[in-house]
Amino acid sequence: MKNSNVCIIFIKFPEAGRVKTRLGCTIGMEKAAEIYKQLAENAVNSGKSSEYDLLIAIDQPERLHEFENWLGNYEFIEQGSGDLGGKMQNAFEYAFKKGYTRCIVTGSDTPELDYRIVLEGFSALNSSDIVLGKADDGGYYLVGMSRHLQEFTIFSNMIWSIDTVLAETLKRLKTRGKTAALLKELGDIDTEADLLKFGDRFV
Repeated sequence: MKNSNVCIIFIKFPEAGRVKTRLGCTIGMEKAAEIYKQLAENAVNSGKSSEYDLLIAIDQPERLHEFENWLGNYEFIEQGSGDLGGKMQNAFEYAFKKGYTRCIVTGSDTPELDYRIVLEGFSALNSSDIVLGKADDGGYYLVGMSRHLQEFTIFSNMIWSIDTVLAETLKRLKTRGKTAALLKELGDIDTEADLLKFGDRFV
């Protein structure tokens, strides 16, 4: 622990048939896995900053050495069991138990997400309880909170991967009297149509 803030990136091992399956249905699973590999590497490389620590949450802890050989010398933690909400809650709890003051959790599907946006997220937590990065599909590419909210759960019984996730999260926060800051809207890559928006960046 070098900094008081930490960013945790969720990354899967780029195995065909396990990642980007919606994309793979149209361009092939092998190609989709290769694109995911590029996305994940981009997320790690562009997400680094001396102003916060970077941890990587992996979904197959038994493949730790393969993750290390692929991505390099980082602190890897387990995503744990459950749905996405449960895994995110696990990540926040891990960070706060280690003594971090603020934690941001992101995925690897958003090519334009980089350290500058993560820093904007940490700054937003100075005046808001929660920060969310708005994705163009109705979800969010980033979520962050401070340690004083570590017992506060907003992810339970959430229906994920639908276009009302952000709206439902904001509704829950408002109901519980919590404030939320929104970062600029960015696009994820989940389908071939999404991929085409980025031209030949991922080929």
